[in-house]
Amino acid sequence: MESMTGFGMGVSIRENFQVSCHIKSLNHRYLEINIKVPKRYALLEERIRKLLTETFLRGKLELTIKITGLVKERREIIFDLEMARALYENLIKTKEELGISSEVTLRELLEFREWILFEEKEEELDKLWEEIREAIELAIKDLRRARREEGEKLKERITDYLTLLKERIELIETRKEAVRSENVEKMKRKIYALLEEFGTTLDLSRLYQEIAILLDRSDFTEELERLKVHLSHMETLLKEEGSGKKLDFLCQELHREITTLSNKAQSPQISAIAVEIKDLIEKIREQVQNVV
Repeated sequence: MESMTGFGMGVSIRENFQVSCHIKSLNHRYLEINIKVPKRYALLEERIRKLLTETFLRGKLELTIKITGLVKERREIIFDLEMARALYENLIKTKEELGISSEVTLRELLEFREWILFEEKEEELDKLWEEIREAIELAIKDLRRARREEGEKLKERITDYLTLLKERIELIETRKEAVRSENVEKMKRKIYALLEEFGTTLDLSRLYQEIAILLDRSDFTEELERLKVHLSHMETLLKEEGSGKKLDFLCQELHREITTLSNKAQSPQISAIAVEIKDLIEKIREQVQNVV
């Protein structure tokens, strides 16, 4: 089991500089990736995103790369000769009109920087990738370790809550027949009281027929069985990867079943146990929200 929260760091020492990669992971319904890298590596964002997508299923990931030291960047000087020629001719014309006899020199032309361009020479993407790849892979490995460690803690907590939940459900099962008997007696007293109040002759066959109908409506056997099936399914999912969404869905189903069961039982004792069960389900769900 893996948690969605964690932090990973990777450092790579190059010839003249150091690459540091940090990845922060938070809870998220899907996989969301935010990448912050120096301009030099901007074209590699898709490679980084692909690597993260292949590694993680869910979570909000924020990857940051920092460079410490001097990266040797190759730059190219380009002369715009057409602009330089236009400048030269205009300077000559201006001097003539102003009566300046000196010739136009290169020093004068260099005062106009527009015709001199400094361009960063495009480097091969594979070379740039090699500069940062190791730090990223180390950070990913560190993050996975952190998420798995947190995932094991989550698994332990959820398992403990499931054990308590199973005990409460077993307690309801032991109370099942007693609740049924209590409901039968309760119905009998209510019907006898009504018959006595209105002075109607008691028809025992009709009485038992009505009781049977009412008992069928208050029978929570199916809900009890479904609760046990959902618990068993959750225990299985705890051993699987990427089961967070399924576990969350089962929490909703558990809550729905115990609510229906409690309404059917019409028993103060069962209602009290149901409140405890709902509290445990909510605690499980809080933990499940962190599971991948």
